[in-house]
Amino acid sequence: MLQVYLKPTNFCNVGCDFCYLPEDVRANKSRMSEATLQDSLVLIRNLAEREGHDRVSILYHGGEPLSMSAGVLMDLSDKVRRGLSGIEIQEAIQTSLIPLRRSHIPFLQERCDGFVGSSIDFSGRTIQGSNSKYIDLWLEKVHLARSHSLHVAPIMVPTRNELGRVTEIYGWFKEHGFTHFNIERYNPYGADADRPSNKEHSDFLSDLFNVSIEDLRRTGSCVTNNAVAAAIGGVLHNQPGERWGGTCQRDFLVINPDGALNTCPDRMEYETDLWPKVQDGIDAFQSSPERLGWIKVQHIDHIENHCRKCEFRSWCKSGCPITDHQVHTGAGECAGYRSHLAKVKEFVANEEGRRFATGYLSAAGALPFDPYTIGLERIA
Repeated sequence: MLQVYLKPTNFCNVGCDFCYLPEDVRANKSRMSEATLQDSLVLIRNLAEREGHDRVSILYHGGEPLSMSAGVLMDLSDKVRRGLSGIEIQEAIQTSLIPLRRSHIPFLQERCDGFVGSSIDFSGRTIQGSNSKYIDLWLEKVHLARSHSLHVAPIMVPTRNELGRVTEIYGWFKEHGFTHFNIERYNPYGADADRPSNKEHSDFLSDLFNVSIEDLRRTGSCVTNNAVAAAIGGVLHNQPGERWGGTCQRDFLVINPDGALNTCPDRMEYETDLWPKVQDGIDAFQSSPERLGWIKVQHIDHIENHCRKCEFRSWCKSGCPITDHQVHTGAGECAGYRSHLAKVKEFVANEEGRRFATGYLSAAGALPFDPYTIGLERIA
């Protein structure tokens, strides 16, 4: 599947400490022009055909896509569907949810299958200096969405402020009626004072695994998570997923409002002068030295000596290609979070552990995980 991050605007007035978009980019209210959109659709079609993708996932991204009116979004969706007619497509959206209005509901119901990916933050976002006010407003928007039968899938980025708070955070999701939430890694681009080390992120995953499994053992149900499920799927079934064993540098396409291209939304604003634009066409994109270079990084350069000796190498590959290995620095941890995977392997070494781990996968609706879908797995 070709995963397209289509960014009709980069504008967003929800300030996040960990955002990889510079503030001046988020302040820009300009939108993708009609000509750039049409060039984008031609490129998407050509790329899917040339590289053998039988499906295309269009993720309306930003910035904040809900900063645009429902009419603008519906018109955008109409043009996407016309421009990609004959190709199986899935439309989705990632939003802070804060700008959600009742007028957006039909677009989300009809074009995004009633599914809304929404970021939630427990420390880095505030309203009038208060994180609790931000969370209260976000929950109001969740209530609005749920009252119209929309499914809100929360996405969080653990920072150093969340370390040691897994039990509290897990309990919060359960208390507020969420059956699943997703985790994304705090990337190395932009502000990073609160960015956890690989070992700290790995420990967060292990803590979440432990809390979830204990809840499953005690109550027969649990709040599932994409990264926890992907780690279990890898250890049990050698199944790549999430940040392990991805092919994002070939299978991702990120399109900025001005037509700038990349294969990673996190790197986009830091490499704009190095990549072709959508107006340059398919040949320029496919042969781009930057694209080819990052494909090589993912499949060759990022795989270091410790990867070649690792028991998880067949499906982890080397973890996320934009995350440096920290094996020889600090507490020592690779980009594949080997210490967490080792704990999962130890847990499933006996029949009871395998039974609970398999139950977790079934609860997550995640037996077949698409690699590297950045928290957009559809939950069964």
